[in-house]
Amino acid sequence: MLQRIVYPLIRPIMRLFHFRLDRRLSHLPKPIDAPHVHAPGNDPDRVLLFGSGPAVGYGVLSNDLALPGQLARQLSAITGRGADFDVVADPEVTIQGSVALLQQHNLWRYDAILLTIGVNNALLLTSVKIWRTAIRELLRHVTEHVPLSTQVLVVAVPPIRAMDALTTVPTWIADQHSAVLNRETRRIVANYPRITFVPFSPLSMSDDIRFRSAETYQQWATLIVTPLAHLLTEEPRHELLDFAENEDVRQAALDALGIVGTEPEERFDRIARVASQLFGTASAITFVDHDRHWTKAQVGWNHDEIPRQGSCATIALRSSGVYAVEDLDLETTEIDHFGLRFYAGYAIESGYGERVGVLSVFSAEPRTWSVAESELLRDLALQVQRELQQP
Repeated sequence: MLQRIVYPLIRPIMRLFHFRLDRRLSHLPKPIDAPHVHAPGNDPDRVLLFGSGPAVGYGVLSNDLALPGQLARQLSAITGRGADFDVVADPEVTIQGSVALLQQHNLWRYDAILLTIGVNNALLLTSVKIWRTAIRELLRHVTEHVPLSTQVLVVAVPPIRAMDALTTVPTWIADQHSAVLNRETRRIVANYPRITFVPFSPLSMSDDIRFRSAETYQQWATLIVTPLAHLLTEEPRHELLDFAENEDVRQAALDALGIVGTEPEERFDRIARVASQLFGTASAITFVDHDRHWTKAQVGWNHDEIPRQGSCATIALRSSGVYAVEDLDLETTEIDHFGLRFYAGYAIESGYGERVGVLSVFSAEPRTWSVAESELLRDLALQVQRELQQP
Protein backbone atom coordinates (compact mmCIF):
# COMPACT_ATOMS: atom_id res chain seq x y z
CA MET A 1 0.00 0.00 0.00
CA LEU A 2 2.81 2.41 0.95
CA GLN A 3 4.61 1.75 -2.33
CA ARG A 4 1.51 2.15 -4.46
CA ILE A 5 0.30 5.39 -2.88
CA VAL A 6 3.25 7.19 -1.32
CA TYR A 7 6.14 6.26 -3.63
CA PRO A 8 4.69 7.94 -6.75
CA LEU A 9 4.40 11.15 -4.74
CA ILE A 10 7.95 11.15 -3.40
CA ARG A 11 9.81 9.73 -6.43
CA PRO A 12 10.44 13.25 -7.86
CA ILE A 13 12.05 14.21 -4.55
CA MET A 14 14.18 11.05 -4.60
CA ARG A 15 15.25 11.69 -8.20
CA LEU A 16 16.42 15.18 -7.18
CA PHE A 17 18.24 13.73 -4.18
CA HIS A 18 19.87 11.12 -6.42
CA PHE A 19 20.94 13.79 -8.90
CA ARG A 20 22.51 15.94 -6.18
CA LEU A 21 24.25 12.95 -4.67
CA ASP A 22 25.68 12.02 -8.08
CA ARG A 23 27.02 15.55 -8.52
CA ARG A 24 28.66 15.45 -5.09
CA LEU A 25 30.19 12.05 -5.76
CA SER A 26 31.53 13.15 -9.14
CA HIS A 27 33.98 15.47 -7.33
CA LEU A 28 35.37 12.68 -5.17
CA PRO A 29 38.46 10.66 -6.09
CA LYS A 30 37.91 7.19 -7.51
CA PRO A 31 40.26 4.58 -8.96
CA ILE A 32 42.12 5.68 -12.06
CA ASP A 33 44.23 2.55 -12.50
CA ALA A 34 43.42 -0.53 -14.56
CA PRO A 35 40.33 -2.45 -13.38
CA HIS A 36 42.38 -5.45 -12.33
CA VAL A 37 43.83 -6.49 -8.96
CA HIS A 38 46.15 -9.40 -8.19
CA ALA A 39 47.05 -11.03 -4.89
CA PRO A 40 50.19 -13.18 -5.29
CA GLY A 41 49.95 -16.93 -5.00
CA ASN A 42 49.82 -20.09 -7.02
CA ASP A 43 46.74 -21.24 -8.96
CA PRO A 44 44.85 -17.95 -8.54
CA ASP A 45 41.08 -17.77 -8.24
CA ARG A 46 39.58 -15.50 -10.90
CA VAL A 47 36.75 -13.30 -9.68
CA LEU A 48 34.63 -10.65 -11.38
CA LEU A 49 33.33 -7.81 -9.19
CA PHE A 50 30.40 -6.18 -10.97
CA GLY A 51 28.03 -3.37 -10.14
CA SER A 52 27.71 0.07 -8.63
CA GLY A 53 27.89 1.38 -5.07
CA PRO A 54 30.57 -0.61 -3.19
CA ALA A 55 32.31 -1.68 -6.41
CA VAL A 56 33.05 1.86 -7.62
CA GLY A 57 35.76 2.76 -5.12
CA TYR A 58 34.93 6.36 -4.27
CA GLY A 59 37.46 7.92 -1.90
CA VAL A 60 40.61 6.16 -3.16
CA LEU A 61 42.60 6.39 -6.37
CA SER A 62 43.44 2.71 -6.80
CA ASN A 63 41.42 -0.48 -7.10
CA ASP A 64 44.13 -2.05 -4.98
CA LEU A 65 42.99 0.10 -2.05
CA ALA A 66 39.29 -0.20 -2.87
CA LEU A 67 37.01 -3.21 -2.42
CA PRO A 68 38.57 -5.48 -5.10
CA GLY A 69 42.07 -5.15 -3.67
CA GLN A 70 40.89 -5.75 -0.13
CA LEU A 71 38.86 -8.76 -1.22
CA ALA A 72 41.75 -10.21 -3.23
CA ARG A 73 44.17 -10.08 -0.30
CA GLN A 74 41.69 -11.42 2.24
CA LEU A 75 40.59 -14.20 -0.10
CA SER A 76 44.18 -15.22 -0.77
CA ALA A 77 44.93 -15.31 2.95
CA ILE A 78 42.03 -17.72 3.51
CA THR A 79 42.49 -20.04 0.51
CA GLY A 80 46.28 -20.02 0.37
CA ARG A 81 46.02 -19.39 -3.38
CA GLY A 82 46.45 -16.30 -5.48
CA ALA A 83 43.49 -14.13 -6.46
CA ASP A 84 42.80 -12.18 -9.65
CA PHE A 85 39.94 -9.70 -9.52
CA ASP A 86 38.50 -7.94 -12.55
CA VAL A 87 36.27 -4.94 -11.90
CA VAL A 88 33.31 -3.79 -13.97
CA ALA A 89 31.96 -0.84 -12.00
CA ASP A 90 29.60 1.87 -13.18
CA PRO A 91 28.31 4.40 -10.66
CA GLU A 92 25.18 4.98 -12.75
CA VAL A 93 24.19 1.40 -13.59
CA THR A 94 20.83 0.11 -12.38
CA ILE A 95 19.44 -3.40 -12.30
CA GLN A 96 17.66 -2.66 -15.59
CA GLY A 97 20.97 -1.92 -17.38
CA SER A 98 23.04 -4.71 -15.85
CA VAL A 99 22.63 -7.32 -18.56
CA ALA A 100 23.60 -4.88 -21.32
CA LEU A 101 26.78 -4.03 -19.43
CA LEU A 102 27.65 -7.66 -18.66
CA GLN A 103 27.15 -8.72 -22.27
CA GLN A 104 30.42 -6.96 -23.10
CA HIS A 105 32.41 -9.38 -20.91
CA ASN A 106 33.25 -13.08 -21.06
CA LEU A 107 31.78 -14.54 -17.89
CA TRP A 108 32.87 -18.13 -18.58
CA ARG A 109 36.46 -17.48 -17.52
CA TYR A 110 35.71 -16.72 -13.85
CA ASP A 111 35.67 -18.99 -10.80
CA ALA A 112 33.26 -16.60 -9.09
CA ILE A 113 31.15 -13.56 -9.93
CA LEU A 114 30.17 -10.98 -7.31
CA LEU A 115 27.13 -8.88 -8.19
CA THR A 116 26.81 -5.64 -6.20
CA ILE A 117 23.84 -3.92 -7.74
CA GLY A 118 20.87 -1.93 -6.45
CA VAL A 119 22.08 1.25 -4.75
CA ASN A 120 20.68 3.42 -7.54
CA ASN A 121 17.45 1.43 -7.58
CA ALA A 122 17.01 1.97 -3.85
CA LEU A 123 17.55 5.71 -4.29
CA LEU A 124 15.14 5.91 -7.24
CA LEU A 125 12.52 3.77 -5.49
CA THR A 126 12.38 1.24 -8.31
CA SER A 127 9.17 -0.75 -7.98
CA VAL A 128 9.37 -4.30 -6.71
CA LYS A 129 7.72 -5.51 -9.92
CA ILE A 130 10.44 -3.94 -12.09
CA TRP A 131 13.17 -5.14 -9.73
CA ARG A 132 11.83 -8.69 -9.73
CA THR A 133 11.73 -8.89 -13.52
CA ALA A 134 15.16 -7.31 -13.99
CA ILE A 135 17.00 -9.37 -11.40
CA ARG A 136 15.58 -12.58 -12.82
CA GLU A 137 16.83 -11.52 -16.24
CA LEU A 138 20.27 -10.73 -14.77
CA LEU A 139 20.55 -14.07 -12.97
CA ARG A 140 19.35 -15.96 -16.02
CA HIS A 141 21.96 -14.23 -18.19
CA VAL A 142 24.77 -15.00 -15.76
CA THR A 143 23.87 -18.66 -15.25
CA GLU A 144 23.56 -19.20 -18.99
CA HIS A 145 27.06 -17.83 -19.64
CA VAL A 146 29.17 -19.43 -16.90
CA PRO A 147 30.39 -23.02 -16.33
CA LEU A 148 28.60 -25.11 -13.72
CA SER A 149 31.62 -24.69 -11.44
CA THR A 150 31.41 -20.87 -11.34
CA GLN A 151 30.11 -19.46 -8.07
CA VAL A 152 27.66 -16.56 -8.37
CA LEU A 153 27.11 -14.35 -5.33
CA VAL A 154 24.52 -11.59 -5.11
CA VAL A 155 25.58 -9.04 -2.51
CA ALA A 156 22.71 -7.34 -0.73
CA VAL A 157 21.98 -3.68 -1.42
CA PRO A 158 23.76 -1.93 1.46
CA PRO A 159 22.02 0.66 3.61
CA ILE A 160 22.30 3.98 1.79
CA ARG A 161 23.58 5.58 5.00
CA ALA A 162 26.65 3.35 4.60
CA MET A 163 27.24 4.78 1.12
CA ASP A 164 26.65 8.43 2.03
CA ALA A 165 27.72 10.24 5.19
CA LEU A 166 24.64 12.48 5.19
CA THR A 167 21.68 11.44 7.33
CA THR A 168 18.55 12.85 5.71
CA VAL A 169 14.93 11.93 5.19
CA PRO A 170 15.63 10.73 1.60
CA THR A 171 18.45 8.56 2.96
CA TRP A 172 16.04 7.00 5.46
CA ILE A 173 13.48 6.37 2.72
CA ALA A 174 16.09 4.77 0.46
CA ASP A 175 17.24 2.58 3.35
CA GLN A 176 13.72 1.31 3.85
CA HIS A 177 13.41 0.54 0.16
CA SER A 178 16.79 -1.24 0.01
CA ALA A 179 15.48 -3.59 2.72
CA VAL A 180 12.40 -4.28 0.58
CA LEU A 181 14.56 -5.02 -2.48
CA ASN A 182 16.83 -7.30 -0.45
CA ARG A 183 13.90 -9.36 0.81
CA GLU A 184 12.71 -9.84 -2.75
CA THR A 185 16.23 -10.71 -3.94
CA ARG A 186 16.72 -13.28 -1.20
CA ARG A 187 13.40 -14.90 -2.13
CA ILE A 188 14.33 -15.08 -5.84
CA VAL A 189 17.88 -16.32 -5.27
CA ALA A 190 16.52 -19.18 -3.17
CA ASN A 191 15.20 -20.66 -6.43
CA TYR A 192 18.71 -20.81 -7.96
CA PRO A 193 20.84 -23.62 -6.46
CA ARG A 194 24.02 -22.19 -8.03
CA ILE A 195 23.56 -18.67 -6.66
CA THR A 196 24.23 -17.39 -3.13
CA PHE A 197 22.72 -14.33 -1.47
CA VAL A 198 25.25 -12.47 0.72
CA PRO A 199 23.92 -10.11 3.43
CA PHE A 200 25.82 -6.83 3.50
CA SER A 201 25.20 -4.28 6.24
CA PRO A 202 28.31 -2.14 6.75
CA LEU A 203 28.41 0.51 9.42
CA SER A 204 27.08 3.97 8.62
CA MET A 205 29.49 6.50 7.18
CA SER A 206 30.88 8.85 9.80
CA ASP A 207 33.50 10.87 7.93
CA ASP A 208 31.80 13.24 5.48
CA ILE A 209 35.10 14.87 4.47
CA ARG A 210 37.17 11.76 3.76
CA PHE A 211 34.09 9.87 2.52
CA ARG A 212 35.69 6.42 2.25
CA SER A 213 39.19 5.19 2.96
CA ALA A 214 41.13 1.99 2.42
CA GLU A 215 40.16 1.02 5.97
CA THR A 216 36.49 1.34 5.05
CA TYR A 217 36.88 -1.01 2.10
CA GLN A 218 38.89 -3.40 4.25
CA GLN A 219 35.95 -3.61 6.67
CA TRP A 220 33.50 -4.07 3.82
CA ALA A 221 35.59 -6.89 2.37
CA THR A 222 35.42 -8.83 5.65
CA LEU A 223 31.62 -8.94 5.30
CA ILE A 224 31.81 -10.54 1.85
CA VAL A 225 34.95 -12.65 1.75
CA THR A 226 33.91 -15.49 4.08
CA PRO A 227 31.07 -16.91 1.93
CA LEU A 228 33.16 -16.29 -1.19
CA ALA A 229 36.14 -18.21 0.21
CA HIS A 230 33.90 -21.00 1.47
CA LEU A 231 32.33 -21.54 -1.94
CA LEU A 232 35.66 -21.43 -3.77
CA THR A 233 37.23 -23.85 -1.31
CA GLU A 234 34.36 -26.34 -1.20
CA GLU A 235 33.75 -26.49 -4.96
CA PRO A 236 36.14 -28.82 -6.85
CA ARG A 237 38.37 -26.69 -9.06
CA HIS A 238 38.42 -27.27 -12.81
CA GLU A 239 41.94 -26.78 -14.06
CA LEU A 240 41.05 -26.54 -17.76
CA LEU A 241 38.57 -24.04 -19.13
CA ASP A 242 36.18 -25.20 -21.81
CA PHE A 243 35.39 -22.36 -24.20
CA ALA A 244 34.66 -24.36 -27.34
CA GLU A 245 31.32 -22.58 -27.78
CA ASN A 246 33.16 -19.24 -27.74
CA GLU A 247 35.77 -20.20 -30.32
CA ASP A 248 34.32 -17.90 -32.96
CA VAL A 249 34.40 -14.99 -30.49
CA ARG A 250 37.97 -15.85 -29.49
CA GLN A 251 39.12 -15.99 -33.11
CA ALA A 252 37.35 -12.71 -33.90
CA ALA A 253 39.17 -11.05 -31.00
CA LEU A 254 42.51 -12.27 -32.35
CA ASP A 255 41.64 -11.08 -35.86
CA ALA A 256 40.71 -7.65 -34.48
CA LEU A 257 44.19 -7.32 -32.96
CA GLY A 258 45.76 -7.68 -36.42
CA ILE A 259 48.82 -9.32 -34.93
CA VAL A 260 49.04 -12.60 -36.89
CA GLY A 261 51.37 -12.41 -39.87
CA THR A 262 53.09 -9.20 -38.76
CA GLU A 263 56.86 -8.71 -38.80
CA PRO A 264 58.96 -9.15 -35.63
CA GLU A 265 58.74 -6.21 -33.22
CA GLU A 266 61.29 -5.21 -30.60
CA ARG A 267 58.66 -4.72 -27.90
CA PHE A 268 57.67 -8.40 -28.09
CA ASP A 269 61.19 -9.65 -28.78
CA ARG A 270 62.32 -7.87 -25.62
CA ILE A 271 59.77 -9.69 -23.47
CA ALA A 272 60.80 -13.03 -24.99
CA ARG A 273 64.45 -12.25 -24.22
CA VAL A 274 63.66 -11.31 -20.63
CA ALA A 275 61.71 -14.54 -20.16
CA SER A 276 64.58 -16.57 -21.59
CA GLN A 277 67.12 -14.85 -19.35
CA LEU A 278 64.99 -15.06 -16.19
CA PHE A 279 64.29 -18.76 -16.46
CA GLY A 280 67.38 -19.92 -18.34
CA THR A 281 65.22 -21.52 -21.04
CA ALA A 282 63.99 -20.96 -24.55
CA SER A 283 60.86 -18.84 -24.86
CA ALA A 284 58.11 -17.99 -27.32
CA ILE A 285 55.13 -15.68 -27.66
CA THR A 286 52.52 -17.41 -29.80
CA PHE A 287 49.01 -16.54 -30.94
CA VAL A 288 46.38 -19.20 -31.52
CA ASP A 289 45.10 -18.73 -35.05
CA HIS A 290 42.45 -21.31 -35.98
CA ASP A 291 44.28 -24.68 -35.79
CA ARG A 292 47.83 -23.39 -35.28
CA HIS A 293 50.04 -21.50 -32.84
CA TRP A 294 51.67 -18.70 -34.83
CA THR A 295 54.93 -17.40 -33.36
CA LYS A 296 55.36 -13.64 -32.90
CA ALA A 297 58.61 -13.70 -30.88
CA GLN A 298 61.01 -16.46 -29.91
CA VAL A 299 64.38 -17.13 -28.29
CA GLY A 300 66.05 -20.53 -28.70
CA TRP A 301 63.12 -21.82 -30.75
CA ASN A 302 62.88 -22.12 -34.49
CA HIS A 303 59.25 -22.77 -35.36
CA ASP A 304 57.15 -20.13 -37.09
CA GLU A 305 54.08 -22.16 -36.21
CA ILE A 306 53.06 -25.45 -34.61
CA PRO A 307 49.78 -27.39 -34.71
CA ARG A 308 47.27 -26.40 -32.08
CA GLN A 309 46.04 -29.91 -31.44
CA GLY A 310 47.91 -31.73 -28.67
CA SER A 311 50.49 -29.04 -27.88
CA CYS A 312 51.55 -27.85 -24.44
CA ALA A 313 50.65 -24.30 -25.40
CA THR A 314 47.07 -25.38 -26.12
CA ILE A 315 46.77 -26.76 -22.59
CA ALA A 316 48.27 -23.52 -21.24
CA LEU A 317 45.67 -21.57 -23.24
CA ARG A 318 42.90 -23.40 -21.37
CA SER A 319 44.52 -23.45 -17.92
CA SER A 320 43.15 -21.28 -15.12
CA GLY A 321 46.70 -20.30 -14.09
CA VAL A 322 50.24 -21.17 -15.10
CA TYR A 323 50.50 -24.57 -16.75
CA ALA A 324 53.89 -26.04 -15.81
CA VAL A 325 55.32 -29.54 -16.28
CA GLU A 326 58.76 -30.16 -14.81
CA ASP A 327 59.32 -33.33 -16.85
CA LEU A 328 57.14 -33.98 -19.87
CA ASP A 329 58.40 -37.57 -20.13
CA LEU A 330 56.48 -38.27 -16.92
CA GLU A 331 53.28 -36.59 -18.15
CA THR A 332 50.51 -39.10 -18.83
CA THR A 333 48.49 -36.72 -21.01
CA GLU A 334 49.10 -37.18 -24.72
CA ILE A 335 51.14 -34.13 -25.69
CA ASP A 336 53.37 -33.43 -28.64
CA HIS A 337 56.62 -32.65 -26.82
CA PHE A 338 58.55 -31.38 -29.84
CA GLY A 339 61.60 -32.86 -28.12
CA LEU A 340 61.00 -30.84 -24.93
CA ARG A 341 61.23 -32.06 -21.34
CA PHE A 342 60.21 -28.91 -19.44
CA TYR A 343 57.36 -26.53 -20.26
CA ALA A 344 55.57 -23.61 -18.55
CA GLY A 345 53.04 -21.30 -20.15
CA TYR A 346 50.52 -18.58 -19.29
CA ALA A 347 47.60 -17.50 -21.47
CA ILE A 348 47.55 -14.06 -23.10
CA GLU A 349 44.19 -12.29 -23.25
CA SER A 350 42.70 -9.55 -25.36
CA GLY A 351 41.36 -6.38 -23.76
CA TYR A 352 37.95 -8.04 -23.36
CA GLY A 353 39.29 -11.26 -21.90
CA GLU A 354 39.37 -13.61 -24.87
CA ARG A 355 42.36 -15.93 -24.74
CA VAL A 356 44.34 -15.24 -27.88
CA GLY A 357 47.84 -16.56 -27.21
CA VAL A 358 50.42 -17.95 -24.82
CA LEU A 359 53.76 -16.90 -23.36
CA SER A 360 55.80 -20.09 -23.06
CA VAL A 361 59.18 -21.03 -21.59
CA PHE A 362 60.65 -24.49 -22.20
CA SER A 363 63.80 -26.57 -22.47
CA ALA A 364 65.10 -29.92 -23.66
CA GLU A 365 66.01 -30.82 -20.08
CA PRO A 366 63.69 -31.21 -17.07
CA ARG A 367 63.83 -28.52 -14.38
CA THR A 368 62.06 -27.61 -11.17
CA TRP A 369 59.44 -24.86 -11.08
CA SER A 370 58.36 -22.64 -8.18
CA VAL A 371 55.41 -20.47 -7.18
CA ALA A 372 57.63 -17.41 -7.44
CA GLU A 373 58.49 -18.31 -11.02
CA SER A 374 54.79 -18.66 -11.81
CA GLU A 375 54.32 -15.10 -10.62
CA LEU A 376 57.18 -13.87 -12.81
CA LEU A 377 55.80 -15.66 -15.87
CA ARG A 378 52.35 -14.20 -15.22
CA ASP A 379 53.81 -10.68 -14.97
CA LEU A 380 55.57 -11.08 -18.30
CA ALA A 381 52.38 -12.36 -19.94
CA LEU A 382 50.56 -9.28 -18.64
CA GLN A 383 53.28 -7.15 -20.25
CA VAL A 384 52.45 -8.80 -23.56
CA GLN A 385 48.79 -8.00 -22.99
CA ARG A 386 49.59 -4.35 -22.31
CA GLU A 387 51.63 -4.17 -25.50
CA LEU A 388 48.68 -5.57 -27.46
CA GLN A 389 46.57 -2.64 -26.30
CA GLN A 390 49.09 -0.10 -27.56
CA PRO A 391 48.38 1.42 -31.01
